[in-house]
Amino acid sequence: MGAPKTTIWVTGDQLTDRNPALTGADKGSVRILMIESLAWARERPYHKWKLVLIFAAMRGFADDLRRGGWQVDYFAERDDFERPWAEHIAAFRPACVRMMSKSDFGVTERLCALVASFGITIDVVPHGNFISTPQDFDDLMRRGRERVTMETFYRHMRRKTGLLMDGDVPAGGAWNFDKQNRVPPKKNMRFPAAAVVPDRPRVREAVALVDAHFPGHPGSTANFDLPTTRADALAFADEFFSARLDLFGPYEDAMVSGEPRLYHSRLSAAINVGLLHPLELCERAERAYRNGSARLASVEGFVRQLLGWREFVWRVYWRLMPEYRVRNALRATRPVPVWYRDGETSMACQRDALRQVLDLGWAHHIVRLMILGNFALLAGCEPQAMTEWFWYMFVDGYDWVMVPNVIGMTLHADGGFVGTKPYAASANYINKMSDYCATCAYDPKKTVGENACPYNALYWDFIARHEMRFAENPRMALPVRNWRGRDASSKAAIRTRAGELLAKIERGERL
Repeated sequence: MGAPKTTIWVTGDQLTDRNPALTGADKGSVRILMIESLAWARERPYHKWKLVLIFAAMRGFADDLRRGGWQVDYFAERDDFERPWAEHIAAFRPACVRMMSKSDFGVTERLCALVASFGITIDVVPHGNFISTPQDFDDLMRRGRERVTMETFYRHMRRKTGLLMDGDVPAGGAWNFDKQNRVPPKKNMRFPAAAVVPDRPRVREAVALVDAHFPGHPGSTANFDLPTTRADALAFADEFFSARLDLFGPYEDAMVSGEPRLYHSRLSAAINVGLLHPLELCERAERAYRNGSARLASVEGFVRQLLGWREFVWRVYWRLMPEYRVRNALRATRPVPVWYRDGETSMACQRDALRQVLDLGWAHHIVRLMILGNFALLAGCEPQAMTEWFWYMFVDGYDWVMVPNVIGMTLHADGGFVGTKPYAASANYINKMSDYCATCAYDPKKTVGENACPYNALYWDFIARHEMRFAENPRMALPVRNWRGRDASSKAAIRTRAGELLAKIERGERL
């Protein structure tokens, strides 16, 4: 029959024509295999929007491949990977299989074992949706460093790519513009309306699939508004660059009740499934600065998220796994708070943040870090349980994303490899950078008493619990000194209040 003898296996987070397994392949001599596995979707209670995104994007990518002349063997709505593989082999008898490596630790090996069980060899090619190489990180580590900071790595990547560089000098004379990018929200601010994504039949199919098979998963399939094709993802990016990028920087840390999107791009989910490449977005952002359509502080902040932070956590993850995932330097053991399942709490900031997550499967980075993550840090929630929660609740969540972000950045459970200090804050920070506190049942200016904001007592209790560790950290010297300077009665009252709050969390009660 002259049938293709090579199968290229494409999974749901590899939906890009930049997939190296496809590069250079003769369309007439290969067949692409794609499988929707319901077993994968049941491994965790993934947010419904994440499942809709994956299944709709897979079907849309298969359509694009067929239009491009590729032969695609697509298995929709199947129980697992094994049976479709057996059917594919029986029908086409491939001589070999090629696949791009998976992004999460250990998954490539599992899939290779499955293929090998049929007596077929498999060729695994490197991941293609990142800008850096392993050598970029390893070379920095080999220079006598115990750890590589994100800033060091970011500057290396700027020099390597030439992004936002004027010769050997960073554009604007500085590597970052954080001081310009921490503006609190103004009263009655108005933000661009949500980007409109075209109604796609493949999305409607995916919604029906998720509603049928996963009714108990978090969130709802209603009002799904994420791009699921390359064309729609590019249009989604167009909206960000034209309507949001210029003011992204100043307000990237701001939090406004009922306004989850603000000036953020919400492109992370599309990037992580392969519909967009981070380098093309960085290059487009730089063009916006060069042509005067966006201020440098905003462009640099956006580029730093992709070229700096995203690449950095990817390299940290792959250098330190699998040991990194089980780190718990602060010996935190409390459960995920019960209201993280449904958002039902009297804390206005938590309530708004969790409703965003339940509605969209997403919240911007400061809501993740300083509202949801900060509370878990102060309360001593177990790092692995929190990592799982972030993984399944967020549309852009994968093991490689959440392990370094939660274990490292958010909960300081890695002992300080990712961040030199824990990102712990009291209600003062939340009150400054948001409008949540104005309508909250708790008083952000009180530390003890029934209506005192829980963040305040928990913050000082956190400092007290880890006083000896933090006393050795220069960046934590000030809060440790402030705690030590309090009188005994004040300390006792704070720790009593914190103890009551922590006991409620352990009992599964709501705050």
